[in-house]
Amino acid sequence: LCMGHVRLGLLPRSKAWKEVVGLIAAGADVPQVANATISAAETAFSFVMNDLGYTEAVWLMTQLAIAAKKPDILAHLNSAGISLPRDATLPDVTTAISEALDRATDASGKRSDLGELAARALTGAVIETLSPKLHSLFPSDPDTMRAALSTLGKQKEFGEFSRGFFARLANESLQYFLSKSLNTHLGEGMRFATMNQKAQFDSALQTHTREASLIVEKFSAEWFSKHRFEESGDISRKSSNGFAGYALKKMKDELKAGARSDAR
Repeated sequence: LCMGHVRLGLLPRSKAWKEVVGLIAAGADVPQVANATISAAETAFSFVMNDLGYTEAVWLMTQLAIAAKKPDILAHLNSAGISLPRDATLPDVTTAISEALDRATDASGKRSDLGELAARALTGAVIETLSPKLHSLFPSDPDTMRAALSTLGKQKEFGEFSRGFFARLANESLQYFLSKSLNTHLGEGMRFATMNQKAQFDSALQTHTREASLIVEKFSAEWFSKHRFEESGDISRKSSNGFAGYALKKMKDELKAGARSDAR
């Protein structure tokens, strides 16, 4: 497995990664393991901020919200690369987002594992945000989807949408780096004696990243409101890329701080 120029197979030979392995074997709690994992993969987490797949996912997230206040939501989304039929369903939306991300990464020739994780995080956040407003994957009324999409333009709604994205991205990224080590600690006499015990750890990690993402929610909501106002109802790629870098840093710092506060 690789993420750009970072290969998972090389990490266990580093001193930092041995600390992760040791913590898992010793039964350390999730915050400690998450913190050590980020430290061991620091180069990758820094590299993430300039990853095209990641920055494109954040850009599309902002455009989904910006479109909500436009006279024609679907026309604006189409201009951003998300082409939807007038009677779009939720699968149509997630498919269109995935296709837009694929076109951007294919055109650049810079496809990465991180980009794939970001794509999954974005479509997951879209499903989580829109599903409660649709009551069905296939709404019969064409206006239902447009009404659901229009809520993304609200400050509070964008904060929650963004939080869902970063929580998923953090969890997927940590699992990406941990997968190899966790699997070697499964079995009788090991950290995880059963698959159920490992599943409990995975669930706890998901909860941990979800709780850590709270710090991004308020920041995202305020950032979105401020920049949409300053940019006359739009958000530029430059602004979006700046947001992508800073929000990820806040998320990373919060996950590291979680281990320190947990230890006190």
